[in-house]
Amino acid sequence: MEDDQGSAARGGALAEAMASWVGARIDAAHANPATGLVALAVYAGARRVLGVGIGPRVAGSGVLPRLPRLRAEASHPLLAAMRAHLVGRRVLAIEVRGDGIAVIAGDVLLVEKDQESELLSEAGAAVASPRLSPGAAVASPRLSPGAAVASPGLSAGPAASPGLSLGAAAASPGLSPGAAGAAASPRLSPGAAAASPGLSPGAAAASPGLSPAARLELAPGRRGEVRLLDGAGNLILRWPPQGSAPPAESAYPADPLAAGAALVEASDDAAAGQEKAALARAVKARRAAIERRAEAVRGDLGRLGSVARLQKTGQLLLAQGARVPRGAARALLDDWETGGKLEVALDPARPAKAQAEAFFAKARRYQRGEAVMRARLAETERALEALAALAADVAAASARPEALDPLAQRARSLGVARAELAGVGAAGAGEPGMPGARGRRAARAAPRRPFHAYRSASGAAILVGRGAEDNDALTTKHARPHDLWLHAKGVVGSHVVVPLQKGASCPADVLVDAATLAAHFSDARGEAVCEVSYLPRRYVRKPRGAAPGAVVFDREKVIAVRIEAERLSRLLATKEEA
Repeated sequence: MEDDQGSAARGGALAEAMASWVGARIDAAHANPATGLVALAVYAGARRVLGVGIGPRVAGSGVLPRLPRLRAEASHPLLAAMRAHLVGRRVLAIEVRGDGIAVIAGDVLLVEKDQESELLSEAGAAVASPRLSPGAAVASPRLSPGAAVASPGLSAGPAASPGLSLGAAAASPGLSPGAAGAAASPRLSPGAAAASPGLSPGAAAASPGLSPAARLELAPGRRGEVRLLDGAGNLILRWPPQGSAPPAESAYPADPLAAGAALVEASDDAAAGQEKAALARAVKARRAAIERRAEAVRGDLGRLGSVARLQKTGQLLLAQGARVPRGAARALLDDWETGGKLEVALDPARPAKAQAEAFFAKARRYQRGEAVMRARLAETERALEALAALAADVAAASARPEALDPLAQRARSLGVARAELAGVGAAGAGEPGMPGARGRRAARAAPRRPFHAYRSASGAAILVGRGAEDNDALTTKHARPHDLWLHAKGVVGSHVVVPLQKGASCPADVLVDAATLAAHFSDARGEAVCEVSYLPRRYVRKPRGAAPGAVVFDREKVIAVRIEAERLSRLLATKEEA
């Protein structure tokens, strides 16, 4: 009995703190599902914020001193539903019950100004009356629709008084929840309230001047839940969707203001800790990608050692190619330097002697590309140093939004994908137990992109296919008909796409950047000048039965692009990992 009385008293303290909110307009709704904090802000002379923790990180209820700093984006289903059905409406009633808190929101119908004020004052009269007895209010842990306790004329036994109902139902001194026809007020029809089981234990729905639109039920606790219902009692949304049964009885704070301050701080601290871990993982993933890139560049530089062999092979083919039978796929040439034999793979469709130039050309490409590769390796190593310093700063940083926001900006400047940083920084929280709007499991489940994205100097995206089959996917599934399509002319290479707005033309600097990438990711890599075809994607076709990556096109234009080492290095540094 003492526990019940203590729980009722604490519920009364929270109800008293929210007494002046009835009739106020709902200003905002926020939530952080990663921590479980739900906040509803109203304007009652000043901003007031109800906070309820439903788990998994925070639990309890109170009046928040401020909105949570870390919260979900507007697209989150819980936040979108609350904003659609609650924000902008009036608070018609607030119930502090044994099993949770309910907020009934609706509209004031078109009435005279003084009548509107009278209606809203009646809606709030229940909590303004000194005859309210919170100590006897919560005799039962469950609320029975139709119950209210603020009126001395209310007829109800002990079991019929399970909670505090702050609203229009309790405002009528003649209203009897047990007898629907006993209402003395001409504006209240308790029978109508009882006919709407999903809406209102208070009878706000019964007043011709008030139109209830939604009911928000909040069950605090580590395994609590949120339920949003419409005016007819139909369930709009339950959060979490697959949550377990909420606790049968909720504990309320004796000091709602102190409890609210602790609640919002705990939520922000828990969310910031998760975001710090997400930021550390994103930086680690970026370091791993840059290290792979560095290894690839070192491999390219290692092939410079084959330049002498390529040149010697070309010289031997020029001298001995006439002896090789036409149509041969391989040739054994006399190596004059070692006195042995040198086996060379040939194209059977071409004379052996004519293929000597291909070996010379490859050797020249390797030599010309050396400067670009060394510059790229140096830039990659600088990026690794910057990422290592960032990782150390993230590890040493406190888990506070003001400390993490600058680090997240540094991470973006170093090429960390925005998807990896979703939820790090200003606002964004994902499912309970996940670090952000896109947690690790969501990121792992994300489909593989068939292209890498680069950025021009102006920030325009340039998409480069990752392989033959990826080229097909990029061209036929991702590129739109009005996008610009490019390909190195006459050689095997990646498809390149510049996304454009319909009717827009590609800026000259973006065209040169895209052509540079098309030349680099083709067999013309290393050439000083390369011709690149470009045309709208609508003129590119994939023939039936064609090999992966093979397409036909018409209405092409051709640009002869001179490969500038500085431009190429700048473009390669903007690579966004697929």
